[in-house]
Amino acid sequence: MVRHLPLAQINAFEAAARHLSFSAAAKELNVQQPAISRQVAALESALDTPLFIRSKPRLTLTEEGEKLASSVSRGFDSIRADLDDIRDRQKESRIVVSAAIGFTSLYLLPRLADFQVSHPDIKVQIVTRDQNPDYDLNRCDAVVVFGEQGVPGLNSMRVFPERMVAICHPDHLNSSTPLSLDELAHQRLLHMSGPAHSDDWNRYFSGSGQHVSRPATHDRFLSYMVYLRAIQNGLGIGIGWRPMIDEFLSNGSLVQACKHEPETNRGYFCSATKTGAAIAEVDLFMTWLSGST
Repeated sequence: MVRHLPLAQINAFEAAARHLSFSAAAKELNVQQPAISRQVAALESALDTPLFIRSKPRLTLTEEGEKLASSVSRGFDSIRADLDDIRDRQKESRIVVSAAIGFTSLYLLPRLADFQVSHPDIKVQIVTRDQNPDYDLNRCDAVVVFGEQGVPGLNSMRVFPERMVAICHPDHLNSSTPLSLDELAHQRLLHMSGPAHSDDWNRYFSGSGQHVSRPATHDRFLSYMVYLRAIQNGLGIGIGWRPMIDEFLSNGSLVQACKHEPETNRGYFCSATKTGAAIAEVDLFMTWLSGST
């Protein structure tokens, strides 16, 4: 098996095979003709076979030379295509944003077309995560997080504050009248089990004197999208966040189970990573996102 053939030999052979001339190959590669001859000879020696018939006025490829020329040509075409692709990608502005799948599906994607209309030259790539605190900040330019602040140590903007709404399927309530807090506390309440949302119902009832019983295992959900689907399927009453669930309330696929809508000191924040902080397009995106409600 032949290994580690110098690229200079392959390059000289490819040019000579295309032109069927050492002189023309030398002119293209900006070297002297003897240099091309030496590189090709060294390649033939390494392969232990002639690649050209040194005829005049033009070279002739041997059968093995034609085979190698075809293979090298395909390889060079592939390399050129990849280089063009990399060059084109560098010409366009692209930012990578990491966000939870719930926020992405219910808030970001429905609004992203507006950003693209205003900034058609900025391409936004979204990398979703679902209740995964171990995302790699070094692989994105901006990250959307939920909590009382953005990522510590990073420049952050609040997207919107937490405004909690009790929601359910329209057929889940026996009456069209919203429940009181006392009545709501005795309903089948569905819970999130992730660390950021495991205490959501107690936050919702904070200051009302109502306390929530420990949920059964089958009433707890890790993924917000699965949680939302359970609510939509009528399994119980859950918590949604404005404006993420406004569309469902507007089209009637979900209804508000109680008029109480507490707003907390938490919310969604967009933070520029250390990489993104140096990119002007990231600042444009964050400014747009924080004013897109």
